[in-house]
Amino acid sequence: MSNFANVFIRHLGKKTIHSFGTLGGIVGLYLDTLAGFLSKRGRRSISSKQIIDQLLFTGVDALFPVGLIAFSCGMIIAIQATTSMPQFGVGDYFGKVMVIALVRELGPFFTSLVVIGRSGAALAAYIGNMKVTKEIASLESMGIDFIHFQIMPTFAGMVLSMFCLNLYFDLVGVLGGLAVADSIAGESFISSVQNVLNALYFRDIISSMLKSVFFGSVIAIISCYHGLLVDNIRMVPRAVFRTVVGALGTTILVNMIATVLFYVVLS
Repeated sequence: MSNFANVFIRHLGKKTIHSFGTLGGIVGLYLDTLAGFLSKRGRRSISSKQIIDQLLFTGVDALFPVGLIAFSCGMIIAIQATTSMPQFGVGDYFGKVMVIALVRELGPFFTSLVVIGRSGAALAAYIGNMKVTKEIASLESMGIDFIHFQIMPTFAGMVLSMFCLNLYFDLVGVLGGLAVADSIAGESFISSVQNVLNALYFRDIISSMLKSVFFGSVIAIISCYHGLLVDNIRMVPRAVFRTVVGALGTTILVNMIATVLFYVVLS
């Protein structure tokens, strides 16, 4: 075996071991956070102020970009549906297309992209700076559990924000599509609304909400995990980069698996 092959195999082995170590650390932090919510002491120690701050930053401050993306997606989908579908004699499926594209798929995914780019990156940098400035060590020296103090409120705030932003995305996206259907395709607003409501089932809403909750929890844990790995100020940008890449890759993978399982269950 050539020297190049040996180096490649050694490098691949190190990367594989490191990846499994990272995965184990993230899963461990996730389970510790969930265990904190299940204990009475953990629930009582959560700071409501930190949850509200996280809701304001992750949820309220993201309303404009999420609304803009949602309205644009709704308009684009509606334009394609109202101009192309009638040519094939399937114009009555406008509502179904809106539900499948926006509520099931694009809503949770695009909302998670905004949250990853804004809140996930900012959270990793924030915790990384806390680690560099020894704030976390100071808290632990005073007997304060950092998971209860910081990670649990962040986790709760981000999950709630994702849930609400996803609902907001679906509503604004559907309104954007209805506006196009009313103005360009000549469809009456009432009939377009009726088509969407007829195509919307409870399982569609449940699937979308479950995705948003899981995406929010994963983004929060991955951001906190990479922030906690920071040892010096130069590692903060690296933690931000790894947070964005890791959260994005996990979101895409989970979204694919959830979509496949959704259609397998329905079939």
